[in-house]
Amino acid sequence: MPIKAVDIQKIYKVGGSEVRALDNVSLEICDGEYVTVVGTSGSGKSTLMNIIGCLDLPTSGSCFLDGENLCALSDRALSEIRSRKIGFIFQSFNLISGLTALENVELPLAYRKIPKSKRREIALSALESVKLSDRALHRPMELSGGQQQRVAIARAIAASPEIILADEPCGNLDSRSGAEILDILEELNRKGKTVVMITHNEQTAKQAQRLIRISDGKIV
Repeated sequence: MPIKAVDIQKIYKVGGSEVRALDNVSLEICDGEYVTVVGTSGSGKSTLMNIIGCLDLPTSGSCFLDGENLCALSDRALSEIRSRKIGFIFQSFNLISGLTALENVELPLAYRKIPKSKRREIALSALESVKLSDRALHRPMELSGGQQQRVAIARAIAASPEIILADEPCGNLDSRSGAEILDILEELNRKGKTVVMITHNEQTAKQAQRLIRISDGKIV
């Protein structure tokens, strides 16, 4: 699914002043591409991901997914796109501590009203794809950081999204676990997923097919 941003600005009001998180950003990401957006903390990279991921809207400019202008859609329509077309992976995993790995992966499928027996089958398959089916009944605190992130990836891919947005997916992991996560992202891309990874780590950024550098809210 192609992504296109045109002259995006994002301005936040902080007290009596304005903070320009994104300043006339334009970019295109082709269907099936693996791209890294790299920049230091505060550069605007996570703001850009939130707009691409239908979690936020720009102050001005336009963002298109598969030719559809996100800025023209209702909150409900944006929520539907997030649910069906985008899988999110976060640095902090965002797993629910009281649920097992299997139940965490099932959760977004339940929101889509997929029958219980079917979503269990899908969730187990997703865990198998990240080599974690043997930990399906473990809760997050019983898993290592790398295993928790693999559960988060399984949750992201369970609904077969076309786009994977990964925000610092290796940020809380040791080098070995981080390398395993990058291998999984590469495999997802080989299977046709569009992968956009946000990172401040230059070495991690080199794993993608193309690197987009952002600084002070601008593409450089």
